[in-house]
Amino acid sequence: MQSVWWLYLIVFVFGYWTCKTFYFVREARLGLTMVKISHCLSLYCIVRGLENLEYARSIRVLEMRETGVSERNVQAFNLNFDETVQRYKDKAIRQIIGIHPSFYKDIVDFADWESAMEYLNGDGAEYIKPFMKDTII
Repeated sequence: MQSVWWLYLIVFVFGYWTCKTFYFVREARLGLTMVKISHCLSLYCIVRGLENLEYARSIRVLEMRETGVSERNVQAFNLNFDETVQRYKDKAIRQIIGIHPSFYKDIVDFADWESAMEYLNGDGAEYIKPFMKDTII
C-alpha cells in the first residue's frame, strides 16, 4: 500500500515539473515574439516620422523658392537636411540595437538602416498588420 503513495508522489512531481517546463518554453517564445513586435513597431514609427519630415521638407523648399531664396541656399538646405536625416537614421538603429542586453543580441535581425528596412518590408510587415487600420505597407 505504501508503494502506491510513492507512485502518486512521483507522478505529481513529474507533472508539476513538466507543467513548469512547458510554461517556461511558452513564455520564452512569447517574450521573443514581443521583442520582435517592438522592433517592427519602432521601425514603423521611425519610418512614418521620416515620411512626415520629408513632406515638411518639400513644403519648406517650395516656400523657399516662392520667396526668392537663391538656388544655392536651397541646395545647401537640402544637403543639410539629408545629412541630418541620415544621422537620425543611424542613431535610431544604433539605439534600437544598443538597448538589448547581450542575451538578446542574436535576435536583432538588422544592423543598419538598409537591413532594417528589408526586415520591416519582409518579416516585419506581418507583425505590424494587426496594428494598422487604414495604411498599407
